Amino acid sequence: MSTVSSNPLTASNAKSKGAALPFIIPACYLVSAAVVYLVCATGGTPSIYANLILIPIIVTALFTPVWHSVIFACLSGAAMGPLICLITGGSWSDFSWLIRLAVYVVVSVVISVISTKMKEREEYYELLATHDTVTGLSNFQSLLRKEVHTDGVMSILMLSFQDSGDMQGLFGNDFYISIIKRISRELLDILKPYPNASLYKGTDLNYAILVEHHSSEESLENLLAALQNINDVTITIDQVPVYLSYRIGFTVLNSGDKISNGLRNANVALRYSFLEDQPISRYTDAMRDFYKGTVSIASEFSSAISKGMVQASYQTIHDAKTRKPESVEIFAKWIREDGSKMTAEEFVPILEKTSSLHDLTMFMMKEALRYAKSPLNEHHSFHINCSATELNERSVQEFVRTIEESGISPECVMLEINGRFPDDPYMVRENLIFLHKHKIRIAIDYYSSAVAAQILQTDVPFDVIKIGRKITSHVETNRGFALVRSIVSFAKEAGLKTIAEGIENEGQARKCVEAGIDYLQGYLFSVPRLLSDAEAAVENQRKTLESAAPATDFDPQKGISIVRKSEN
Repeated sequence: MSTVSSNPLTASNAKSKGAALPFIIPACYLVSAAVVYLVCATGGTPSIYANLILIPIIVTALFTPVWHSVIFACLSGAAMGPLICLITGGSWSDFSWLIRLAVYVVVSVVISVISTKMKEREEYYELLATHDTVTGLSNFQSLLRKEVHTDGVMSILMLSFQDSGDMQGLFGNDFYISIIKRISRELLDILKPYPNASLYKGTDLNYAILVEHHSSEESLENLLAALQNINDVTITIDQVPVYLSYRIGFTVLNSGDKISNGLRNANVALRYSFLEDQPISRYTDAMRDFYKGTVSIASEFSSAISKGMVQASYQTIHDAKTRKPESVEIFAKWIREDGSKMTAEEFVPILEKTSSLHDLTMFMMKEALRYAKSPLNEHHSFHINCSATELNERSVQEFVRTIEESGISPECVMLEINGRFPDDPYMVRENLIFLHKHKIRIAIDYYSSAVAAQILQTDVPFDVIKIGRKITSHVETNRGFALVRSIVSFAKEAGLKTIAEGIENEGQARKCVEAGIDYLQGYLFSVPRLLSDAEAAVENQRKTLESAAPATDFDPQKGISIVRKSEN
């Protein structure tokens, strides 16, 4: 099993040099003896052949430890001095051989030191290529070098903790490293009873586990059950609660399969787990086809808006105490050509890597403003989802210009910022201030990168903290409730409102009210509806009222007022 090595580089150096000694030492001594014989046969050290002794000295310095190369240089100097004089009957009383010996020692030390540094440098880069620098665990590159055994099957598990990028923004880099180390230790402890399982570290909080089955897959089931101990739990690091939730994708490799194919298939299963919001997925060919389908999203989306396939939906947001609807959230839904429907959570992460995201944002902005212009929704506020990647100068200026040209009061608009923020905190701060100066209210998703120190702990203006279903789904547990209450406590001290989304039952609603949440949103109150369906329903009611009343007495504004009452 992979463990955190205290000094893998030193161990690697010792191993490589130790392996070289049994071959290098005898060869160098034999070559030295041959040179001594040649010098003796040609008349002694004045012969040009005496310089050949430098060859085994250099080779010894390159491949053996410094101490051994120095001893070898001393022996070579003595052989080129007293030994040859003794054999040839020459005189060595002038001690000039000592100078030669000193030269040999200096050459061996210099070359040995340079060689050692070069080897350390090479092995250091090799270590970086095959190990994670934070934990010392072997990385995915190291896993790719493994071979599938012929006497059994192997499984590859890809494990990824959710919101890992958001955690870094939330807690800061130093604390995030502490989280990585803690989770790595927890995983190693879980794997201790499984000597056939090895842990590998990817980027952020992504891991791979290689399980070798010499007879069956039975141990894999036990391992997956053991891993549940670190799923949907809250751990405490430096007295700060950190919620952990992962997704797993795995595949089974048989003899002849390649590790690279296994990693690719396990990663497809992992992505499927995220898309389907299920803890564990095993790779299938159908899953591969599904994943390929997601690749087509980016290429199809640019024309989807113009074809009317992307539509705006809305869901009501309610006062936590009175349960009355106070506002609505506007979000996108994509109805594809085959009739399947995709939510924004499914396709926006893909669009964030393309230029199509800005087109979607502006389309939703215009749809929301069209909704707000209806007399039925007069003075009602509405929330528009906005990816944090859109917080650039071009986009925020276009937001403000579009709202001002619409004639809608900016105070009715709230931008819900979510996703990974740009790395430039100064740009984020300036763009949020620009929006706030134009009276556009701002909501921050709690687990978005916006909740980094530069957002929560500075004077960057925002109005609402939104607590997602990943937290509210656990609000009925002691730890989940404590986390929600701590968020609310911070918000109240900072003069901020709170919205809890994903409320699906009365128990969750009661606990949120008990924690002090201001607004609630979820299936308990309303299901998302297409704006076009709602507008069609209102139009049908208007026509019904118009046909039922005398034409001379019909007042359209009054009719809308009646409809409004029925909606409430």
